[in-house]
Amino acid sequence: MNFHLPPPLRRPVIWFAASLLLGSSVFYLALDARMASKTRQLAALTAADTAARDLRRTPERLAQDHAQAATYSQLSDKGFLGEEDRIDWLGSLARLRDSLALQQISWHLTPRVASDLSAGLYSSSMALEITPIDAHRLQRFLEQLRALTHGHFTVRECTLQPDNSGKQGTASCTLDWWTWNGE
Repeated sequence: MNFHLPPPLRRPVIWFAASLLLGSSVFYLALDARMASKTRQLAALTAADTAARDLRRTPERLAQDHAQAATYSQLSDKGFLGEEDRIDWLGSLARLRDSLALQQISWHLTPRVASDLSAGLYSSSMALEITPIDAHRLQRFLEQLRALTHGHFTVRECTLQPDNSGKQGTASCTLDWWTWNGE
């Protein structure tokens, strides 16, 4: 299809087509600039909302961080974090033997092993045999051991076998000493 325009209309049609092309290009660029502006405005509003929400949560986060720092400090002071302090454990046994007037405390300490309970949690088992001791002194022994030592333990089992008099006997206990060495 061949389209022939009369010569007097050629120039106005070319100007019309050029102005239509130029106008649509300007319109497209203006629309694109407006969309980019709206995108930036939306991003700024989102960032401002996030900042405002974080600012509102700051006191809560500070309180949580303070509580966690206090808990961490207590755990560290008690000897639960890091390496075992076996020398302190054994020194505490000797001090308790003297303070509670026990004739004998024998112990066997196993090597530290990773616990199945959690990654980073380790335990060492300590078998104790204490003589002569009664139920009241055994309870005091465990309470004082917990207070004196730089470490945390749980009592896995403890049996008290009375002697012939029935007043005192031999205690056989197994303690699990726990440490956390997580990264």
